[in-house]
Amino acid sequence: MSRRPLRWVSALFVIALLVAGCGSPGDAADSDEIKIAVVGPMTGDAAQYGEDFTRGAQLAAEQINAADGVDGKQITIVTFDDRNDTTEAASVAQKIATDSSIVASMGHFTSSTVYAAMPIYKSNQLPLVVISASDPGITEQGNEWVFRVSPTNNLGAEAMADLIVNELGLKKIAIFYLNTDFGKTEREFFTARVQANGGEIVLDEPYQPDAKDFSSSIIKLKNAGADAVYLSSYYNDAVLLIRQAKDAGVETRWFTSAAVLSPQFTEIGGEAVEGVITNRVSQGDSWDAVAEAYRAKYNDDPSPFVIYAYSAVQAVAEAARSEGTSREAIRDGLAKIQGLETALGPLTFDENRQAVYESFDYLEVRDGQFQLWQP
Repeated sequence: MSRRPLRWVSALFVIALLVAGCGSPGDAADSDEIKIAVVGPMTGDAAQYGEDFTRGAQLAAEQINAADGVDGKQITIVTFDDRNDTTEAASVAQKIATDSSIVASMGHFTSSTVYAAMPIYKSNQLPLVVISASDPGITEQGNEWVFRVSPTNNLGAEAMADLIVNELGLKKIAIFYLNTDFGKTEREFFTARVQANGGEIVLDEPYQPDAKDFSSSIIKLKNAGADAVYLSSYYNDAVLLIRQAKDAGVETRWFTSAAVLSPQFTEIGGEAVEGVITNRVSQGDSWDAVAEAYRAKYNDDPSPFVIYAYSAVQAVAEAARSEGTSREAIRDGLAKIQGLETALGPLTFDENRQAVYESFDYLEVRDGQFQLWQP
């Protein structure tokens, strides 16, 4: 007598046990909490950004919970460290996406880590709200599970190119950019806008994320005759590059991507970064109130990344309030958001699930702080 039928019965029994143990994404809809994952670099050189994500999300959750939560349900923030590494980002995304108690994820920091994680969230039908990665392509691939509250890097880069060439009349521009998805795409948009404005890129210099010695690139900069330098960088590498260039006697105007916007930039940079100009999305009406609450809690000024995370939690809460607390309901609710009042101003997602922004503020480092730039 064949044993094959018994084997099939045994296999089906094991599968049934596994399915029963795993649960389903909809299980969280019956919970008394709305669990949101916040994932980013909680350790390593970029850990300041992960801390900003966590603090902004926690502050929003605390304030929403204190006002009776979302229809009585409390928001719980759980953090995950992807170390700003693509392999780790994929691994962490798998842990998050297969935890049926989590109904939404927020992060990751860079475009590269988002790209590594996106397919995993999609296959597990978990909405991801991007809170810093800025490559426009992230929301242009038809992935209905991905939303973004932060601006794309074409907007900030083009605004900086307009300021440098059109308003300040600086025509010969050097650009240093991280050799990553973020840096390369921002460099493309900045370069195209400079040239469209009648400016010239006199030095086009990529560098690796772990670069510490920029001496050979600075020699090129000294010989390029640049009126201004634009850095598509994060705060650590931007400080190193500016300080080394000034120590080598380079005298020029310095401009940077909004990715440097962290208290660490001015604290680490000190005198070397005085006069550096960058930009950010214009503040919403409630930005000051959120900033005041943040200062009271953490005794520090919030970076834009704090505000992005805070606003992302606001968006998820509104989606849950509108459509329900299952993963699919939150995705549907996010897609329907129009003019939601957040710290970033009225939040609306376009057809690609990208937050719409129309204006930027320019900031200059003065007296050790980012302050509104005055023409």
